[in-house]
Amino acid sequence: MDRVELIAVVGDGCVEIENEIDELVVGDGSDKARFVTTSSHPDEPLADALSMAELWFTDGENRVELICL
Repeated sequence: MDRVELIAVVGDGCVEIENEIDELVVGDGSDKARFVTTSSHPDEPLADALSMAELWFTDGENRVELICL
């Protein structure tokens, strides 16, 4: 089973997208099983955000997947 630990969003509108992810996934925070760390990088190149994600501490396999919208 895949477990997402970090969602990093880059580019135009990334702050708003991060907020939407927080609301949809985490909600009010009452369900601890629905926790994920999010970050937005409005003024950073994609390469910098990918480097940050690759260095993210994880309990499992540290695998970064790039999804473009």
